[in-house]
Amino acid sequence: MNILVFNAGSSTLKASLFNENVFLKKGRDASSLLLETNTKVSGGSRESFKSAAVGVVEKILKDASQDKKSISMIGHRIVHGGKKLRTTTLIDHSVIEEIEARIDLAPIHNPNALGCIDAATSIFGNEVRQVAVFDTAFHRTIPEMRSLYPVPSEWDEKFEIRRYGFHGINQGYCARRVAEILPDASDRIIICHLGNGSSLAAVLHGVSVNTSMGFTPLEGLMMGTRCGSIDPGIILHLINREKFDGEKLEQILNKESGLLGVSAKTGDMREILEARSAHDKKAVLAFDMFIDRLSHHIASFTASLGGLDTLVFTGGIGEHSSEVRQAVADNLSYLGIKLDAQANKDAVGDATADATISAKNSKVSVLKIRAGEDFEIARQCFELASSQVFSSWP
Repeated sequence: MNILVFNAGSSTLKASLFNENVFLKKGRDASSLLLETNTKVSGGSRESFKSAAVGVVEKILKDASQDKKSISMIGHRIVHGGKKLRTTTLIDHSVIEEIEARIDLAPIHNPNALGCIDAATSIFGNEVRQVAVFDTAFHRTIPEMRSLYPVPSEWDEKFEIRRYGFHGINQGYCARRVAEILPDASDRIIICHLGNGSSLAAVLHGVSVNTSMGFTPLEGLMMGTRCGSIDPGIILHLINREKFDGEKLEQILNKESGLLGVSAKTGDMREILEARSAHDKKAVLAFDMFIDRLSHHIASFTASLGGLDTLVFTGGIGEHSSEVRQAVADNLSYLGIKLDAQANKDAVGDATADATISAKNSKVSVLKIRAGEDFEIARQCFELASSQVFSSWP
């Protein structure tokens, strides 16, 4: 059984083809990843992603020497499914309608994923079952004292306004990897998913109990182009005094803030680090703000866990930036976090897939874990295929 996975970002489309044998073994077996491709998609719309996905399917089947009949299931990463869709779900018309209804909550992601669903339907028809795997699902276990906002309760009841959390697919994967790598240090974990979009997850005994993102992926940490958490009074001021409208605010807060807004040049951490080394004052400030807010959130999440056993870095920045990892460890040294400088320096990118980078005398284990969103989506598809739900689906 081969499982095709679509991971639609805001401007990129990643597709992976897995063989079921990987899920019959313990751990992640790279040999069962038959093929992987990344495509830049211009336009950022449902139609542009549908067109791109059609081309990706043709290419991936050709390069893997497979035909359409070799595909048994198709998994899709869906950023937001609202309150109703928070478990891995077989896609039918009602599921598509629910994802469409949540476009306003994830406007730069949900339409793109829908385009991939459209493409798969046009190619495979109803012969191959499609599965929605939600970024919010892992965080459905967060207690109400953290998932609800201190606003009128009817906002949750009428408008479904609550903290959903995101990046849960990869954070759930990382929690399982910690249990495999360090079974004696997997009770209290903080997972730092750091990239253009960044968030934390506090995981207690394998279950998410807190996360930094909220109703949308805009809340929480300072990110590449997103502001993260700011005083909501700023928004009211800009609406009332400066007459900003919703469209303008969404553009600024989602695409012109964060590292880009502070540096006035770039939202790419690699370029921030280069400019910082050249003593660019705004780049220095952007880096310092990023580290300060990240450290603050990590420290506050230890209260959700009653301590900390393992700190995980994952995602583009988390995996590739030894400078970010070291700066965070230095800020949080009072928690007993200490890195092995050489191990941290060596653990860059795919040079070492997963690595322990904490010093031997560190009170907290620190890991760099290669992101596994696509693997996790395929794994959940395989589990669903083995369940009664799947076999009873018409």
